[in-house]
Amino acid sequence: MGILELMLGQSGPGEQGVEGRSYKLPKETHDFVYPVAVRPRELEAFVELLETEGDAPSLEDNTDELQDVFDDVLGDVEIDASELAERQRKPRLETEAIVDHWRGQVTEDIGVVYARLDSYPTLLSFVKRCKQRDEQADDPFELPESFSDGAALLGRLETATNDQYRAVVHTDLLPPEK
Repeated sequence: MGILELMLGQSGPGEQGVEGRSYKLPKETHDFVYPVAVRPRELEAFVELLETEGDAPSLEDNTDELQDVFDDVLGDVEIDASELAERQRKPRLETEAIVDHWRGQVTEDIGVVYARLDSYPTLLSFVKRCKQRDEQADDPFELPESFSDGAALLGRLETATNDQYRAVVHTDLLPPEK
């Protein structure tokens, strides 16, 4: 028995057309991810976007007034403004958790983060919401100047999740799952 078999468990024939041997890792402690190159300034751009979006007046700030409008205009149709506000807040909270975790991993001029399968859709959802808010004339929110740095990371993340191989890493290196 080799050292890898002791560390990783039993090996078996290669899978998915891969010649050689493969090792089964416990799913409880390992996950498939996409390694993505990232610069600290790109993560800081996301932090600035999160802070700017969080500081701008939003739906969450006016749920009582919005509920009154819904009740007056829609009558019998029930729409819960608090629930709507929570759905609007969710992408920001999830993006914040991912970015906070990645910031702790990137200490050099360029580093590598491990993106879970849902990382790109989560960050994309938040960025789309910010862009929509920026385009609305009656919304005081404005994209920060550093937005292009965050967009560069988002583009790289999209490429990685569409075209790149996946790696297997221990879950203690990953941000918490949603």
